Amino acid sequence: MIDHYTTGLYGININKYLQKNFGSMAYLKLLRPLNCMMAGIAVLIGASIALGPLSWDVALAFLATFLICGAGNAINDYFDIEIDRINRPARPLPSGEISLQTAYYYSLILFAIGILVSIFINIYALLLAFFNSILLYIYAWKIKKGGGITKNFTVSYLVASPFVFGGLAVVGNILPTLLLALLAFIVNTSREIAKDMEDFVGDRKYIRTLPSEIGLKSSSEIAAILVIIALLISPLPYLLGFLNTVYLALVTIADAIFLYSTIKFLRDLSPTSFQKNIKIGMLTALVSFFIGSL
Repeated sequence: MIDHYTTGLYGININKYLQKNFGSMAYLKLLRPLNCMMAGIAVLIGASIALGPLSWDVALAFLATFLICGAGNAINDYFDIEIDRINRPARPLPSGEISLQTAYYYSLILFAIGILVSIFINIYALLLAFFNSILLYIYAWKIKKGGGITKNFTVSYLVASPFVFGGLAVVGNILPTLLLALLAFIVNTSREIAKDMEDFVGDRKYIRTLPSEIGLKSSSEIAAILVIIALLISPLPYLLGFLNTVYLALVTIADAIFLYSTIKFLRDLSPTSFQKNIKIGMLTALVSFFIGSL
């Protein structure tokens, strides 16, 4: 039976036409917009915690971060095509929705626009945007394939840096923002190790990772130690007088999530469950920082 809702005049299938000419939602999926949105929200939180005046510069910082993060995701998928054919075959590149060449130029254009937007913020933001763009490219091209803990540290720096970017955008008190960035760096490194454990089968054929070098059990122990370090540091913003008692109450909830996840992780070695729970804890911690700065 002919589907009259998807077939237009002269027998043209509208869905196929749109997918062929506009790539459906493939270009948006390539950006991983949820990750980009979270990076943009990190900018807003960083600006708020820095206690500087919220202004048009913060909106520009959000946009620049979204674009550069999306460009980083796209170039990462470009260089990761063989791995993703095993681990994530439904993504736009391994599934054939977007060609490799198109994805490459798409990412470069996004990088360029993100850097150009940063010009209108201030020189500090521009330098950080430029540095992060270069690092994202080098990470996808070389660092990730080198593997090991360097790869995890690089990713965690890139996750933490939007907080600093937000603080630079308002030119406020950067110290509490740096504390938040440090916590994000430590916890995300733990999560990255768990993600490497999750992708162990596909990764070991192409790149070196911490789990492939020292084994799953030792990797889980390092991930757990990093979470414990973050738990010990988490009261500092309150003790130093940067954030209020609401922060302390909410971050205690985040710490409880981290601690429960870590104990469970060491017991059952389930990286998928651990990294998802850590993500929930990170989101709770972000809320605690934001509300605690009000």
